[in-house]
Amino acid sequence: MNRFSTLILAMIMATVPFLTSCEEEIDTPEEKQPASYISLIQAYEEGRVFSSAEISSGYCTVSFKEGPAIKVPQTEVQINDHTDSDPPKITTSGGWWKAGDVTLPVKVESSLTIMEASPVYVYFDKVTLVMYLSNRTILKFPSVAQEEQEKLEEEISRKQNIPVVRITTDGGKGIYDKKNYVPGTITITDPEKMYSDVEEFSGRMGIRGRGNSTWSFPKKPWKVKLDSKAELLGMPADKEWALLANYADRTLVRNIVAMKLSEICGFSWTPRMRSVEVYLNDEYQGVYTLCEHKKVSSDRVDIDLVGENDNSGDAVTGGYYLEIEEQQDETTCWWTSMGVPMMFSDPEEPTSQQIAYVKGLFESFEQALWAKDWSESTGYPKYIDVDSFVDYYIVQELTKNIDGNLRKSSFITKERGKKMEMYHLWDFDLTLGNCGYFWGDVGNGPENFWIKLDKWYPHLFEDPVFVAKVQDRWAELLPEFRKIPDFIDEQVLSLGKAQKRNFQKWSIYESVDWVYFPSLGSYEKEVDYLKEFYTERLEWLDRELYKL
Repeated sequence: MNRFSTLILAMIMATVPFLTSCEEEIDTPEEKQPASYISLIQAYEEGRVFSSAEISSGYCTVSFKEGPAIKVPQTEVQINDHTDSDPPKITTSGGWWKAGDVTLPVKVESSLTIMEASPVYVYFDKVTLVMYLSNRTILKFPSVAQEEQEKLEEEISRKQNIPVVRITTDGGKGIYDKKNYVPGTITITDPEKMYSDVEEFSGRMGIRGRGNSTWSFPKKPWKVKLDSKAELLGMPADKEWALLANYADRTLVRNIVAMKLSEICGFSWTPRMRSVEVYLNDEYQGVYTLCEHKKVSSDRVDIDLVGENDNSGDAVTGGYYLEIEEQQDETTCWWTSMGVPMMFSDPEEPTSQQIAYVKGLFESFEQALWAKDWSESTGYPKYIDVDSFVDYYIVQELTKNIDGNLRKSSFITKERGKKMEMYHLWDFDLTLGNCGYFWGDVGNGPENFWIKLDKWYPHLFEDPVFVAKVQDRWAELLPEFRKIPDFIDEQVLSLGKAQKRNFQKWSIYESVDWVYFPSLGSYEKEVDYLKEFYTERLEWLDRELYKL
């Protein structure tokens, strides 16, 4: 006999000595209602909030948020426990009540008051206490669980009201290139004040396209330049901001997840990012990531740049803001001997002496690697901040970033009196399984090394001291890395409403041919895949790093 049948039989046996079908005559219960039933009715009418119930030794003890509990003999009122099962469907047939397919010995008596009516079927579940009465009344007690659930749902709904960015260009002009700013107005509303006490910001700005390959996508990324510095969504005041489209990332959160990893590692700067919904000239554009544009400033890449007269001695040694980018789209670009594509991001137009110094610095660093010189005084550690190169390696390898093998979107600073440093991270939309064109035997799954195989890192890993540093740092970071799936859940929760609107605008099935990663068919599946890939990648590295 299953649990439901047992509960029904117990209720029936406690009420009448036998049961017949609805066509047969059934004995009716006594008209006088039990004291415990009266107590329950009074508790309901007083608005007492149900907390919990427990059945033990022939009694059901019903507890409330406030006030005394009510102890109900099961011989008086049968209260059934449905915390782990669905209650039966309560219906009427031939003037009698039924629980599922079982006819109960209670007549339908619609003319009776609540106090006069008999209990038909009483149960509690994970949420509340429910009483079916013979006069067709159904009493559902207010409950602590309901209050908590409503509060949770309200909080979730509030968190899903992510900020909205409205951009209106003068004359409704379109944004067609990455060079010319189109003037207009930007308004950012944060009705829930998720990031600051400012509910609305509005100001004049210019907007243009940005990005390299991402500019070719239907959903365009943009750069915004305010006329005056301003704090946006709790981020430090500045004029220059980026709106990342994340078109190739169907979870919409990979860049934000990577910046969380950056924050855990403690890079010198971690770009702050906020999920927003964007309208351009009143046309919905979808979910974007509003973030700090990478640049030299006190709140971003905080270094003292060389001046045009800093051409010799200690002055020429810094500071420089350099980018690894095979697109080679800055004024001054070159390739190192080991095939690393370098550019001057700032200063944009270095002097010939400054160019010669920086190129010579990289050449000396790479010669030390070729020579397997591990010495602190003469080898590669003389030139680089090793700890930053370790952290860069760990995050890029953990995310299996197709672009992270020192070919794109990597940034190095060289300050006066300091070594070359991997200063910050950038561009992680094609990470964590969202790329299908790894070459060689690497494969697209969560296994195998990638960053370790190319350019500087194969040489660095020949140094036992560097390997030990990677292993020790990994062990230090691992406890926080294991929390990332929960962080992903938080970010995805906030996009509960917005992602639906985004994929109404940009179909979840849209593909980016050169990414070579097909749609999984739903946002939920994309998120599950992201978390699975991350977890499997984490565990694979945790095993394999210690074998080096």
